[in-house]
Amino acid sequence: MDKALLLHEARQLILEFTPRAKAEKLLLHDALKRRPTENLKASMPVPHFAQSTRDGFAVRLKGRQDKKNSFKLQVSGEIAAGCTTIPLLGRNQAIRIMTGGAVPTNADRVIPLEWCQEANGRVEIFKQGTPGSHIKRKGADLKKGHVIIRRGEEISPLHLHLLATSGTSHVEVFSRPRVAFLCTGSELVEKSPLPGQILSGNRALLHGLISQAGGEPEDLGMVMDETGALADTLHKTGQPDILITTGGMGPGKYDLMETVLEKVGMRILYRQLHLRPGRSTIFGVQKNMLVFALPGPPPAVHTLFQELIRPAIIAFQGGSPQPHKAHAILLQDIFLRKEGILNLKNGRTAMNSEKLTVKPTSSSEPANASILVPGSRKHLRKGEKVTVHLYL
Repeated sequence: MDKALLLHEARQLILEFTPRAKAEKLLLHDALKRRPTENLKASMPVPHFAQSTRDGFAVRLKGRQDKKNSFKLQVSGEIAAGCTTIPLLGRNQAIRIMTGGAVPTNADRVIPLEWCQEANGRVEIFKQGTPGSHIKRKGADLKKGHVIIRRGEEISPLHLHLLATSGTSHVEVFSRPRVAFLCTGSELVEKSPLPGQILSGNRALLHGLISQAGGEPEDLGMVMDETGALADTLHKTGQPDILITTGGMGPGKYDLMETVLEKVGMRILYRQLHLRPGRSTIFGVQKNMLVFALPGPPPAVHTLFQELIRPAIIAFQGGSPQPHKAHAILLQDIFLRKEGILNLKNGRTAMNSEKLTVKPTSSSEPANASILVPGSRKHLRKGEKVTVHLYL
């Protein structure tokens, strides 16, 4: 029997065999949640010209000798937002300007409307402000060459905004891995179950988990516990980047997945983990395809996907596969029947009085974290600080 791997050993082995995806070029609007193949930088400063931040008057008061409380200037023109012909200021002149308008290159400040009064082609200024007031300088938001998002990070709506305003229209991203999945079990049916039959939820679960992680899901359906049927289905899968199976992983008479995987030529790299859930779990490869054989219970599928398969999908696209580890205050006791092995419990985290809290979930509650119960413990008490892996 092969040595059972620890969780971090299994993750490291999986990542060693995870290839890097090819690149594809996308319109910026299609790049949400994708991962760029290189650092994306601002191709122009934002804003790329000095902008007025208020409706008012652009003026040049530097060096002015008149120190009176108020004074008048001739209004020589107007600059609206979007105007591309920008006049210069003459001596003792002011130019009416709107918010977002381009400030003349020889103006040194903008006087808001509230600080002045216009009449008969002249504007009386009651408050002078300071040099640079109410002007957003060129590059104030982004300097040319500033890194907006790094290689392998997930593109967010804010990244799209920054890339668009800095002149980017297309981005090169890693392709999404194609992730095929097969649910096994003679007891599984799609509808109208009889006593002894169950409706499979793993297909919907895996489709959602794969999509959420950034993969392209491909449902291979359900197959009964029969060696020939299982082998035929696996032969027909083609060559997805990742293949996941659920069920058929125990020591029972109808647990056939290990035999079938060997029959179709998979190279098995581990057959068990020093972990609950997941003691009966297989990882292998066939050419560049990663193969994961998981136990059938949906809570185990969910946990093992998050801990082992999701990191591979992220690494495939150049992202960081390391778990998001945090410490949280436990809100309920956790009791285990046995100790001696790391247990992962599905949990739900929340912020409570600026502290991260977590509680174990029931089968009907969505989990957003794994609670790590060390092998040396059978009982974790309410109020303890525990380690969690966050599903971000």
